[in-house]
Amino acid sequence: MQTHTPGPWLVDYQPDKFDSIHSKLSIIDGSEASLSHTHGSLTLATINVRAFAPHMDEPLANARLIAAAPDLLAALELIYSNAGESPEWIRSRIGPVISKATGGAA
Repeated sequence: MQTHTPGPWLVDYQPDKFDSIHSKLSIIDGSEASLSHTHGSLTLATINVRAFAPHMDEPLANARLIAAAPDLLAALELIYSNAGESPEWIRSRIGPVISKATGGAA
């Protein structure tokens, strides 16, 4: 069975260096090994934002959702394996993941 790159995944976005006409948003491997690699982090996905320029809300939301994918999968697997738990327990596991995916509070 094939597996994906383990999380965390991060959105590589630096607003002060960003040009919406020529730039791309990258979702990168956020592991310590990747972040400290001499050739830079492993890029997992790239979003060309030119079609959205100058509005960045939608591409940033897309990038956050993609970056949250490993956490979303892990939360679903955890909930599936603990389906008999209380609703409070379930909310405590999925709330942080929803926040990561949406860039805000769950």
